Amino acid sequence: MSLDYRALNRFPIIRTFSGSTSNIEIQVPANAGLMTIQSPEHKIFVSFDGEDGEPPSAHRIEILSGGSIEFRLAKGYNRSTSVYIATSSSSSADINIMFEE
Repeated sequence: MSLDYRALNRFPIIRTFSGSTSNIEIQVPANAGLMTIQSPEHKIFVSFDGEDGEPPSAHRIEILSGGSIEFRLAKGYNRSTSVYIATSSSSSADINIMFEE
């Protein structure tokens, strides 16, 4: 169940979605330069490698419950167009993502 945010173009943009133990592909807005990911109540995994609906990649960052992580997004050909997010143990967890210019 990928989420396509590529068409969003007003910044900052905050979206909340329900995550699971399988990867959810988030397609990043083309003009976003900064991305912050947070889950208020669950440990989550974040990776730029993966497939939608598959288990989390071994190449990931773990974010503890209530923690957040910020990524500065590359420009041009070096830019990742998607990020993959999964929870560590909850079948349903609120995940917040913010995109900034």
